[in-house]
Amino acid sequence: MMEQRDILKINRQLLLLTRQMAQDMEAAELMTGLPKSVVKKIATLDMDEIEELAESVGVSLYTLRFSDPAFSRLLDMPREARSTYAEAAIAGNSRGGATFP
Repeated sequence: MMEQRDILKINRQLLLLTRQMAQDMEAAELMTGLPKSVVKKIATLDMDEIEELAESVGVSLYTLRFSDPAFSRLLDMPREARSTYAEAAIAGNSRGGATFP
């Protein structure tokens, strides 16, 4: 039962963050990993709709966007380099550019 509550909280947080970030669509796409069309839909949800969706979906709406090798590399690098690597890896992959291992 605790896992279900944790999933609800994660979903609620992701939906609220996405709605808040929707004012800057490019940043919202990069930071959440969601397509622009989904960000636009989430931006229209009110608090009741967000709560109902978070409670009823039953699975995490959040997905890790790194391959196993990329995630391992991220874990192995110094803390101060992680943000730059993560942003570059995600931006490169989303544009169809270089894939970061």
